[in-house]
Amino acid sequence: MNTNIEKSIEQIFPPLQLGNTRTLFECAFYDAHYGYFDQIDDTYLSAIETSAEGLILEYGFDWPEFYMQVGLEAVRSRSRPNEGIKTWKDVNYEYLYYFGGDCSYLSSDGFKFFLPAAIYHFLTTNQNKAYMDRFIFRLESQCEKDQHVFNDDQKKFIIEFVKEHYKGFVSWISES
Repeated sequence: MNTNIEKSIEQIFPPLQLGNTRTLFECAFYDAHYGYFDQIDDTYLSAIETSAEGLILEYGFDWPEFYMQVGLEAVRSRSRPNEGIKTWKDVNYEYLYYFGGDCSYLSSDGFKFFLPAAIYHFLTTNQNKAYMDRFIFRLESQCEKDQHVFNDDQKKFIIEFVKEHYKGFVSWISES
């Protein structure tokens, strides 16, 4: 773990609690089923002719085993999944790899929660960084919606990050 980068990001994005904000995992499920774990009802299950477990097992999600089990428990109990994520520092690379593509479904507060983890892993790993493209696309496509949740230091950090690593990919940043 690169502690210098972590400390730098932590200064700009102090760890905040996830609270009631939906997670990327929940958004991935929403993307597939147009509802969250706690919104799936018997009418929906009947319409697609499957059980709650079938939503996970038959759908062919390419999730790691831990998340398969978390998803099964969440859909059975029709409740929010317990992923063990309290702050952005709890988000690991594997999580972003599997679920980062659904960051467009996050609320603004959820996006602010997960963005520091995405940047941290982008800067500290040599693994596939495709998940970050989705976060950058979110910056471009939903900036009007999200800008109010970031303070000036965070906006400056984001602008510098995008300029250095995505060279003008975000139009409102390349204009600044």
